[in-house]
Parts: sequence; C-alpha cells; structure tokens
Amino acid sequence: MNNESLSPLSEKYDLRDLYPIIEEIPLLNNKKFQQKLSNENNEIENHIDFILVYEETLYENNNDMNSFERAQKAMRKNFEANLQHYGLILNYQKIPLKYQRQRIFVLITTPFEKLLEMSEITRTYLPFDRINPILRRLLTYPTLTYGIPKIFLPDSIVFQENSQRSSYIFYPYSKRLHHKFARHFNSRDGIFTIAQRTRLTFDILSRMPLLPPSSTTKKYHSTIISNDLKISYPSHTTFESLTINLTPTRRVSFSSIPHDDIINNLNEFNRHPIVKILSSHQYAYGINILIKIGIYLTAYPIHEEYEKKSSINKNEFINTRELLYLYWAQIKHIFKIQPIELIRSYFGENVALYFVYLGWYTYMLILPSIIGCIVMGYSIINVFFDIPTLQTCHDVNISTEYLCPQRTRKKYVSIGNECLTKRFSILFDNYSTYMFGVFMIFWILCLRRFWQRYLARFQYQWSVYEDERRHELTRSSFLIQSTQTNINRINGIEEPYIPLSIIILCRCLSFLVLLIFIGLSTLNLILMLYIRLKLFHIFHSIKFELTKENSFIIISIITSTISLIISVILGFIFGYIANRMTEFERHRYQSDFDASLTLKLFIFAFVNYYSVPIYIAFFKPWISSLPTNKASGTQSYFIFTEKLEPCNDLTGCSYEISVILLITLIGKQLVNSIIEILATKILNFFKYLYYHRRELDKKTNIQLQKSFTSLTGI
Repeated sequence: MNNESLSPLSEKYDLRDLYPIIEEIPLLNNKKFQQKLSNENNEIENHIDFILVYEETLYENNNDMNSFERAQKAMRKNFEANLQHYGLILNYQKIPLKYQRQRIFVLITTPFEKLLEMSEITRTYLPFDRINPILRRLLTYPTLTYGIPKIFLPDSIVFQENSQRSSYIFYPYSKRLHHKFARHFNSRDGIFTIAQRTRLTFDILSRMPLLPPSSTTKKYHSTIISNDLKISYPSHTTFESLTINLTPTRRVSFSSIPHDDIINNLNEFNRHPIVKILSSHQYAYGINILIKIGIYLTAYPIHEEYEKKSSINKNEFINTRELLYLYWAQIKHIFKIQPIELIRSYFGENVALYFVYLGWYTYMLILPSIIGCIVMGYSIINVFFDIPTLQTCHDVNISTEYLCPQRTRKKYVSIGNECLTKRFSILFDNYSTYMFGVFMIFWILCLRRFWQRYLARFQYQWSVYEDERRHELTRSSFLIQSTQTNINRINGIEEPYIPLSIIILCRCLSFLVLLIFIGLSTLNLILMLYIRLKLFHIFHSIKFELTKENSFIIISIITSTISLIISVILGFIFGYIANRMTEFERHRYQSDFDASLTLKLFIFAFVNYYSVPIYIAFFKPWISSLPTNKASGTQSYFIFTEKLEPCNDLTGCSYEISVILLITLIGKQLVNSIIEILATKILNFFKYLYYHRRELDKKTNIQLQKSFTSLTGI
C-alpha cells in the first residue's frame, strides 16, 4: 500500500513509539518479496480451506430435470459464481453414486489477499512487528513451562509454533497500516494459522450474497437520524453492513434463470419457512440458509491427512494433526503439559481456551484430591475407633438390645445387626467430612477468582480481549422469524425486527416448558418413593433371612439405579426440547442463544440429578414423621396411602444419601464417558454406511470421504 493512502495520523505518529521493545527491522525489497510470494502461490492454492457438498441426479438431457432440481442447480450456480466473482478458488471433485446420481465436493481455497480483506473486517490480529528478544524476557510473562520438571514436558517440537509466533507483536490488520504488516509476509503459509484460514473462509461464506450482482439494485435511499444528520445507504446494503458487496465487473457465468423464478420453483416443492427469506434481496446471504433448505448437504473444513506413527524422525515432515495425535491425544500423555499453542493454531482460540480451562481445573484439583485422600484415610481409621460404632458392634450391653419394628422391617432387630450400616455411615458422616465440605466452599471461590486471572493472561497474550459480538452475524433463524424491519438509531441501517411483546411471550412459553420438565423430574422422586414402598413389601414376603436383613441396602441401590436411568433419559429428551425452545425464543445472536441454552440445561440437570438427594437430606426426616390424615375416612400420608419409611434409627439418612450420591455421581460420569467415546463413533459409522454404500468407486479420495462422513459439518 502506498504511503499516500495513509491517514495524516499515521504519517505524524509512528506506532513504534507505543512499543519501545520492538526492534528495528529493515523493509524487504519489494521485487524479491513479490517474487518469493509468487513462488508460494502454487503451494498455497493447493491448500483446501473449506468444502461444500451436494448431490444431484445425472440426466442425459437437461430438459429432463424437474423445476425443483433446476432451481436448486441455478441457486448453487449463482452462489458459486459469487464466490468466484469475489476471488475464491473453486475446484470440483465428483464421486459417482448408484441410481444415476453423483456427489460433488466443492473444494474452496481462499487467496491470501482475500484473507487479508476479511481480516480487516473481523479485526484479526496479525504479526505487526518483531520484539527485541532481550527486552522480551524482561518485560513479558514467563513461559508456561517455567519451573516445570522435564518429566511433565512434551517433546520440544510441539512448542515450535509458540516459539515462532511469540517473537511478534500482533495488531488488528488494517489496509491503512499494510506496509507495517507486509514486512512480515515473507512466508504466506505462516501468517495465518489453520484455524484462522478456516474461520476467515467461513466468514466469507456466511457473508456471501445468494443473488448475482446484477440482481441487486443500485438505487439509494436515505434515513434521517436527526435534523442535522442525514446518511445515505445503497438499498442493497444489508442491515449490519456485514455482507460482501459485489460489483458486476468480473466475467463470471451466472444462471440464466431469473431469481424470482428460482424462488417460486423452490417454494412449490420445499415449503420451508426459510425460502421466503430468499425473496428478500436484503437478507438473502450466507451458506447456512442454503444448507437448511437442502441446496447443499453440508459445509465443513477438511482435516489434514493423518498417518498413525509411533515416533518421528527429526528431518521428517509432520503436520499439525499428527503432532497433536502423537504428543497430546494419547493416554500416555495424561501427565504431560498440553501443547496449548499447537491446539490454538489448529482448532482456534475458543477450543484452546476450553482445554486451557480443563488443564487449569485439573491442576487446581491437586490440593483437594490430596486433602480428600487424607480425609478418607482418617475416616477409614475412625471407623475402627469411633466409640458409638464400637458400642454398636462390640458392646454386649448395647449390641444385644433390640430395635422396635418400623416401616422397613416387620420384627424386632438386634442393634448388633446394624453394625455394617453404622460403619458405612460413619465413613462419610464424621467431623472430617464436615471440615472438607467447608474447605471445598472456599476452594470454589478461590478457583473462580484465580481462573479469571489465568484466563486474562491468555486473553492478553492471544489478543482475544476484543468483543466478538460486534462482528457477530445475525442468526438465520432470527431472519426467518422476524416479522418487520426497524431503523437502527445508531447507524441508520434498516434491520430485521421482532416486537418486544412477541419475544416476551415466546420466552415465557419457553420458561413454562422448563417448569413442565422440572415437574417431570420431581415425578421421578415420587416414583422412587412408590417403588421403595412396593420393594419393602416384596422383600418382607421373602423367606430368605439374609435378604430381609440387608433389604435396606439392596432397595437403596435398586432405587438409586432406577432413578439414575430415568434421569439420564430425561436429560437426553430435555436436551433436544431445550434446543428447540431456545430456537423458539428468537435470539438475534448465537452468543445469546448459547447462553440461554446453557442456563436451561444447568437448571434442569441440577433438579433432575439432585432432587432425590435433596429430598432425603432435608425433607425425608420431616415427611416420614407426619401424622396420618383421617379426615377423608382413609389413612393418608403425604400423597400416599401408606406410611413412608423413616430414616435409619442409628445412622439417620446419611447412609441413604451416601449410597444415592455414589451411584449418581459415578453412574453419571460413566454414562458421559460411554457417550463421549462410543456414541460419536457409532453415529459416524452409521453415517458412513448410509453414504458410502451408494458409492460406485469406494477408493476415490478417502480423506474427503472420511471428513464428509464425520460429524464436523455445520
């Protein structure tokens, strides 16, 4: 970029004054620089940033197509022509299928210049200047591996990404300061990470208009903000100025079918509510809309090729995915420090911050785990020295006494027979566990405070303090649900608008559905009480004495397991319903959608899994002691016609709480682990069979097929 195009501010002040630790770097020779970049073009163009997939039927004559297929093909042609018109590189790979069909992969490569354009829109941080290495050590944070023994460090090759990028200062890219960024563009392949290329390409796809440039009118309309301010916008400018404006200058082949005819044909065969949006020139943009109406099957970034290796040679080339597999994604590396920078370069900042939190949380659990082991050891020793327990088990004067019959037993029981129950109860119900609970309260408070500081460190180093909401696109579902438009008082642009009364009504209905499912989870509690009553009847009718003596233990385990199964099933059902209801709430941005969905899932999961333990801890001693109600002529206890069983005479309800918490926590973790490991593989396997069995040539580009059949699409 020429210096003449710079603003007066950049000419008067040098940003180097703001960064005194930047060392002087001579400007690169423009001819050599351009020659080096041109030599890299062929390699960069072979890099696939994104893939679109669709299927179509083969016809000998195009006139044999029905109007719906012709409209789909025309819509795809216009969208792909817009991509090419913008400057993206499209390559096609066809895979023949059975029944005269074919699957087409649209391989998208984003040129370096277009990545820079989108970087300016999204304020992506790029290398701005190099840091003096001596002053950097004095003025910056110590490395993440500082003071950590080598036994916990992975191979030094995983820190190569960090060592290369940590020597630069990053700044949001701007064409106005292009000359300061360009001096570090000596290697195009190293400027953008894999995650950045993927995100920027998806941003282009999300902002790309669906109509050809000739379909958009050039007229202007005006919006009066105040009496003194009048701003003019082109009528085809979108409500957020986030779509890409195309001018019909480059020769690209578009469909000859008028856009209105395409919409009418799509609407005849596919009466999806989103089709009506395509008729609006203002809101017809983005790949998400085309996927929802079936124009494309999916869109996804392709993974790097991967070969299983046990080790690598120093001179052998290995890609980022293989590095992550060798030095991170194997069970033998559980005690190693995570290669966070490598994760960030491949998956992006959001995923990297998630694993930063997992590593930090695991690190913070070291102290509670040590104290917990000490508390558990003390509790085990205390079982053999606790005076009430010794009296229950070994004191002749006390252990030979008898307990009166109650709801859980029909006859007198010797206190000595409750020795095992008493020992199990005192294992979790003693003074050390009380103190451990108090310690965990303070630990959680410290965890939250320390995590905020630790997170701020990474946000500063990765330059992710920037609020992403200003760059966030309006959700396509909100565009469908919007009933009218409104003028934004800040920028004067026409925006989709939903009246506040409709939003409040929808969210009240969503809250009502949440209350209904919370009521269903409380029915789980009532069902458990009923099952316990019936099981006590069954066990008392059994003549086997050992079963009668241990009926309380067996029934507690059975009911806790049934409660866990019901809770897991309700959790799956509510997960689907919560997603639909959050969609019904009409959130404009994806961040608001995610926050609302997370809150619903958290509230329901708390009530669903812990309503039974809360009842046992706080309500069971009180409810089981209520007198009978004979006003109606029949005995009534709470909502049952039979008296509920009370807590144990010697241990209270702590024994039952311990059993149900153990089963709930262990069982829930086990179910989540099984789902995490097996469910994804099973779903991918069936999806692979569904698509792969129709292929005629099953050996055509295996990497594309694996990426397509995995659960990585939009």
